[in-house]
Amino acid sequence: MLKSKIKNIYYLGPDGSNSHNALLKFIDFKISEFENFIPQKTIKSVIDIIEKDKEALAILPIENSIEGIVRETIDNILKLKDDTIKIQAELTIPIKHLLLSTGKDKTKITKIISHPQALSQCGKYLHKNYKDALLQEVSSTSYAAKKISEENNDKIAAIANEACAKIFNLNILEDDINDEKDNKTRFYVLSRLAFNNKKTGKTAVILSTKNKPGALCEVLKVFAQHNINLTYIDSRPSKKRLGEYLFFMELDCLESDIKVMEAVKELQKYVNFIKILGSFIILN
Repeated sequence: MLKSKIKNIYYLGPDGSNSHNALLKFIDFKISEFENFIPQKTIKSVIDIIEKDKEALAILPIENSIEGIVRETIDNILKLKDDTIKIQAELTIPIKHLLLSTGKDKTKITKIISHPQALSQCGKYLHKNYKDALLQEVSSTSYAAKKISEENNDKIAAIANEACAKIFNLNILEDDINDEKDNKTRFYVLSRLAFNNKKTGKTAVILSTKNKPGALCEVLKVFAQHNINLTYIDSRPSKKRLGEYLFFMELDCLESDIKVMEAVKELQKYVNFIKILGSFIILN
């Protein structure tokens, strides 16, 4: 499926993180053989290292069904200097949060740590049961679990998944504490090496409209006229001047589709620039 072998896979760790679970699901598709699975502490560090590693693949969260786009991921993808690194695939995993601790008495908990999205996704539960507890944000749910296992303080808990409970030998104080039970996170797979059998999938683009009334409307009209369905659209600050935005979009078709080619060509009249971030398959 790949033109050549991937040597290293980078992901937001440590082991037990949702990104690690996405990695395990990706491996099941047997797209290629891999030598090393290397966790990183931040999304930025994942992006930084795949720019240096020519035989690398990265797995990063892009969207949560409750919280929306993972802005750190899209902002760092937009900073990529190497245009040959593209989004090659997406996959989705269910998210189930648990309250973990080295202790066994949940009434003792005075501090809870986790990733900001996990804390937000369990907001109602936390307000009802731990409204006086100190909440601390860390880089990932698995790092939270690792941290409390090392501190070994029965007054501190972490919000993480069942894999973390097993890996770090933690007690499950409460199971399934998500406010919304149908919670899922979508991940991007990035690499320089193209997946060969792309017959159906999506295309991600970033564009900047001209600064005039109706500019975005003109862009959306072009997609509609070419019968292209937009499955996602989000705005991000250009970081050049206040009030100037970039628009991140996902199209429900591949870059190789003739209607995408025609639409991108026509859009040149209405945008300052447009860049295709990748044309990718959906792994389910």
